[in-house]
Amino acid sequence: MPNAELQRIVDQLPDPDNRQMLTTNIDKERMEKTAAALAGGGKAYVLGLIEMLGEPGTVEDSKPHLALHLVTNRPLVAKNERQRKEFCEAIASQVSNDMLSNYNRAYLCQELQWAGRDEACPALGAALLNEDLTDAAATALAAIGGERAASQLRAAAGEAQGKCRANIMDALAALDDPNSTETLRQGLEDKDREVRIAAAIGLANVGAVDAANTLLATADAAKGWERTQLTKSCLVLAENLAAAGKKQEARRIYESLKKSRSENSEAHVEHAVELGLAATA
Repeated sequence: MPNAELQRIVDQLPDPDNRQMLTTNIDKERMEKTAAALAGGGKAYVLGLIEMLGEPGTVEDSKPHLALHLVTNRPLVAKNERQRKEFCEAIASQVSNDMLSNYNRAYLCQELQWAGRDEACPALGAALLNEDLTDAAATALAAIGGERAASQLRAAAGEAQGKCRANIMDALAALDDPNSTETLRQGLEDKDREVRIAAAIGLANVGAVDAANTLLATADAAKGWERTQLTKSCLVLAENLAAAGKKQEARRIYESLKKSRSENSEAHVEHAVELGLAATA
């Protein structure tokens, strides 16, 4: 049972409309006072609010749902790092709680995306292989960034399949992490098209010159939409290499594309290649 005082504070929040949304009767000053009162209860109130979460879309869920966001956001507004860390550790401890619905566990991941830092990464990493949580967990890790987040993504990539693996590759691509080059290169060999495309984007973003040949070969073998996307990654890789002063390596990519992209349907690629060759002459 939730703490009586916590229940009283939550009950004071505005009622949702018939869509379970809070779009009217929002008193900002009252909300701020409520957030301060919730934060004053510390970790115990955070855990209590998580316990109060109900089934998605229900009246019982709406107020605790809002209250949890208010208390998570409060330390960010107050610039209280100690409290932020304490609250996020409490939230992270419940991501693996299978007594909660996956909807609410995903919501906890979303709150960690907003306020979490390194302390949230292990719990989010453990959620990456759950198909119902992987979207929220991977997005949160991409938002947190840094080696602690990237290492969780790399560790999960070897076991992940399908949707989970694609999300991991998308997150690694967003992080521009040079230490993840080998994981991304392995993604190019995946049987799933979306994984291959995400891996190619990641390799292009980090300027992975060692993966250029593999990326070109994968792009050459692809068809349709995938060929278009992988070719785009080849061009981005060449641009990034040129910007880093590696003009010779960039020219090799442009010259390879010039030889293999001569069809009328890929005239736009030929044009981009000519511009790239001119810029790296």
